[in-house]
Amino acid sequence: MTEKIDETDKKILNYMIKTNETRHSKIAKKLKVTPTTIHKRIRKLKKIKALNGLQPLIDLKKIGFDVTVIINAMASKGQLEEAAQKWAKEKNVCSVYRVTGKYDVVVIAKFKNTEELNEFNKRMVKDELIERTNTSIVFQTTKESPNPEELY
Repeated sequence: MTEKIDETDKKILNYMIKTNETRHSKIAKKLKVTPTTIHKRIRKLKKIKALNGLQPLIDLKKIGFDVTVIINAMASKGQLEEAAQKWAKEKNVCSVYRVTGKYDVVVIAKFKNTEELNEFNKRMVKDELIERTNTSIVFQTTKESPNPEELY
């Protein structure tokens, strides 16, 4: 039987999303529960794969990744899954989505400069799994987060 996520679990996850806090003692103090409760809940959330690791939030601009792109790609006929899987393995790629509409795949990627982007784009355009691409360079990021602001 699958374990359910209750209100306490949601409070823990919401607090972690808002503060990036991972220390059980700090979370426990804020939520007014024991550190043992937090430990058990986080272990449960990991077990049921509702919480998958604790990655640091890195400001990529501060370490030289100045170019963010959104690439819409049309996969060659019958090659959708292969194309998505192949481009998901690229080191600069942050996200790959299979979508409906004119294009089949959306790729979000980060680069240090436009030369890196150009080399990436050249490879993508030459790929037999890709029929066509449309690349947009992001000029300003208003919000970027792997999670919504709050779970309900």
